[in-house]
Amino acid sequence: MFFKLLGIFLVIGAAGLAGVHIASYYSLRPRQLQALQVALQMLDTEIMYGATPLPAALKKIGQAAEPPVNTIFLTAGGLLGTPQGYTAAEAWRKSLLQEWKKTVLRKEDFAILRGFGEGLGISDREEQHKNITLASLHLRQEEEKARREQEKNERLWRYGGFLLGMSIVLLFL
Repeated sequence: MFFKLLGIFLVIGAAGLAGVHIASYYSLRPRQLQALQVALQMLDTEIMYGATPLPAALKKIGQAAEPPVNTIFLTAGGLLGTPQGYTAAEAWRKSLLQEWKKTVLRKEDFAILRGFGEGLGISDREEQHKNITLASLHLRQEEEKARREQEKNERLWRYGGFLLGMSIVLLFL
């Protein structure tokens, strides 16, 4: 009897935790998109008003931004400072590919950031400002979609995991 009850609680608990884990994805993505927007605004300020060289600006933002988004900026800034002679676009792309796995962002977000990186460091401050503003706008739109998705799916997965666990238990009884 004891082992039967233990098994019931383990099945319900495991399914519930799986649901909570999936639900956490829906809350993390909007926060990471917002952190990216804040980091891009800081980059815009550094470029437009601080006239900070790009490698230093990327590193500075990487130190100030929220993890795991900050690693993209830190790595790109670090790559620009290496003797391999990466362009800003190459350093950004390489950093994005390397650090992407640490985030919960999607392909659409990756495409926005890759497009942003293609224009990074190849024009004057005004063009950089436009590039950053455009990327921020697209990220804001993705954040709004992610928030709607969060409202729709987070509760479903959170409770659905426990309900699935209870259903499994009922099937075996």
